[in-house]
Amino acid sequence: MGFDKAGWAAEHGNYDGESRRGAMVAQLDDAGIKAGATRETVRSLLGEPDSTGPAADIYFLGRSATGPSFESYRIEYDAAGKVRAARVQRS
Repeated sequence: MGFDKAGWAAEHGNYDGESRRGAMVAQLDDAGIKAGATRETVRSLLGEPDSTGPAADIYFLGRSATGPSFESYRIEYDAAGKVRAARVQRS
C-alpha cells in the first residue's frame, strides 16, 4: 500500500480503532517526511496532527496490529522547525 493523502486525513482523531495509517508509515519517507523537511512540508502532506507541541507533532495510528497497545507516529523538530527524527511509538 502506498501513501494515500486522503486516506491518511480520513483517520484523523482515530486513537484506538483500526486505522489505515499504520500501513502507510513505511512510505512516508518517500512522500517527503524525512530529516530536514520543514514542519510546513509535513503538515501539507499529513494535515494537522492529532496532538502537537513546540518540538513535535503526533499522528495517531490506531490499535497495534501486534497486541493490545496503541500506536502513534511522532515527528520531532529541531529549533529551525525541520524534521530531526520520526518514529512509531506504542503506548
